[in-house]
Amino acid sequence: MKITNKWKAVLFLGGFFLLLYILSLLFIPVNSMADGLYKKANSIRTEPDRTIDCVFLGDSLSSTSISPMELYQTYGIASYNCGVPAQKLQDTYYLLTQVLTKQSPTVVVLETNAFFRDFAPIQTLDHAIDEKAKKLFPLYKYHNNWKYFHTYLLEKRSQKKSHVTTGTFKGFTYNTTSKPYRNGSYVVKTDQVVPIPDQPMYYLNKITSLCKNKGITLILYSAPSPKCWAYAKHNSIKEYAESNHLPYIDDNLSLKEIGIDWTTDSRDEGDHLNFYGAKKVTNFLGSYLKEHTTLPDRREDAQYHNWNVELDHYRSITKK
Repeated sequence: MKITNKWKAVLFLGGFFLLLYILSLLFIPVNSMADGLYKKANSIRTEPDRTIDCVFLGDSLSSTSISPMELYQTYGIASYNCGVPAQKLQDTYYLLTQVLTKQSPTVVVLETNAFFRDFAPIQTLDHAIDEKAKKLFPLYKYHNNWKYFHTYLLEKRSQKKSHVTTGTFKGFTYNTTSKPYRNGSYVVKTDQVVPIPDQPMYYLNKITSLCKNKGITLILYSAPSPKCWAYAKHNSIKEYAESNHLPYIDDNLSLKEIGIDWTTDSRDEGDHLNFYGAKKVTNFLGSYLKEHTTLPDRREDAQYHNWNVELDHYRSITKK
């Protein structure tokens, strides 16, 4: 029987949507995946409900600069680092909405590097596709999850090549690689401003509004990074923070107080911190959180017994 062009089109579209649906099942961050390839972004979904008091969001500058186990060890703060490499603020916003379905953090700390990562075509799609379509085809919402496979494979290959100790603890990427930054001071004061592009600004405002509506304290934070940071970016973030009554912590302006040593504390010549730098930054930020927030000390709370077990493991790894 001859198939008409009309039926060819119907069969093609049917096959296309079936493929899209199947791919969506592979990309959606479900719990079984959280323990494997997707654990950097989604293992918070395996944490017991309503036990995370503080959440860190952002791209790789977040995941490599804040160690929740250090915060717990020193201050008793139960936090989770949801930083994801190359994450856009659109994905940060959706990740936060997912986190809030199971957790009730009183503090969210948002790293600022992604504020300047534009994504105009994605925003256009976001407004064109309604929420029902996103639920039917999660591939759109979680299209960036392919990078978790890539990151996972790169880390495994890196471990085999260099035998460097790596691991993940409450979302923090623990890595002891040391490749110094040697280009001198990069903090040069200026009145210039690098504007936040429209698309990141749209989702930054959504994150700000979501936290406000949920009664969450939103703190903006810039991790030390000579390769990513600029004083003109600081000026833009500071302006946004002041206009929205948000705290802003720029660690690039407090390098001496933190004790950053760029000959030992970077894993890739000033792009990201390694464990040694992250430990210093975490303690610096932890002191701020303890002084300026009401985050509780959970170390003696029986509900957090497993945190103490994981802390013992963390100590055994980091002391090697």
